[in-house]
Amino acid sequence: MQLINFRLKGRFAHFLRAEASASALSYPVPPRTVILGILGAILGIPKDETQQVLEPAKIAASGKLPKTHWHRAKLRKDPPAPLPRIIKKTDKPDRDTKPEKATLILQEWLFEPLYTVWVSIPEQYHSNLELRLRERRWHFTPYLGLSEMMADIEYLGSEEGSPLPKGIYDVISVFPQDLGEIDMKQAFQRELAIHLLRMPQSITSDRVFYHANYLAEREAKAIPVITDQAYRVGDRIAMFL
Repeated sequence: MQLINFRLKGRFAHFLRAEASASALSYPVPPRTVILGILGAILGIPKDETQQVLEPAKIAASGKLPKTHWHRAKLRKDPPAPLPRIIKKTDKPDRDTKPEKATLILQEWLFEPLYTVWVSIPEQYHSNLELRLRERRWHFTPYLGLSEMMADIEYLGSEEGSPLPKGIYDVISVFPQDLGEIDMKQAFQRELAIHLLRMPQSITSDRVFYHANYLAEREAKAIPVITDQAYRVGDRIAMFL
C-alpha cells in the first residue's frame, strides 16, 4: 500500500467536539472526518460529498497534544434590523432599530498544532492528491477546524505501508482502542501519558456521526501495543484511524 506523507500544522486549531454545546470543546488531534475534509478541500470535492467519495481511505496521524487556550467568542443569535428603505429628515437615530442579541461562548483553541499524517485514498484521487501536495496547490483553502485558522501543509514524500503479523509493536500514531491492547508493563516503565479520546470515525451524507475510542500519547511517544493491525511505514510503526 502506497501512503502519502505530509505535515499538517498551523498557528491555531479548533476541532469542535460533536457533542459540544455551550462551551466549544476541541479534540486535541484532528479526527478522521476532519482529515478527510482537508483532503477534499485540496482536491476540490464538495464538502457534503467528501466523506463518501474518499472512502475507503486509510489514514494515520501522529503528533503531540497541543497546549490549549480558552477564547471568548461572540455568537450572534439574531441579525441586526435592516435599514429602512426611506429616510426622512424627522427620523431620529436608532428609532426603528432593535438591540443586537448576542451571547459570548468559550472556545478551546489549540496553540501551534503540528501533526504528521499518512493517507491512502482511492486510486482515481491518489495521484492527484500527491501532485497537489508536492506543488502546494489547493482547490479550496484547507483549514484547521475554523475557516479563520488556515492550515499549512508540507509534503514529506511517499512511503510503502506493509502490514505486520500479530505481535507487540511500538505504535507512534493515534489508534482505535479496539484494534489493540497496550502492554501495560512497558507503558508504566516508560512513564507514558496515554489519553483516551472519543472522536468521530465516519459520517453519513445526512451528517450522522459514528464515533470510536482512540488512544494517544501526550508527547507523541511510541505506545507498546499487542495488535494484528499494525503497519510498517519506513522505520516507524503506525495504525490507521
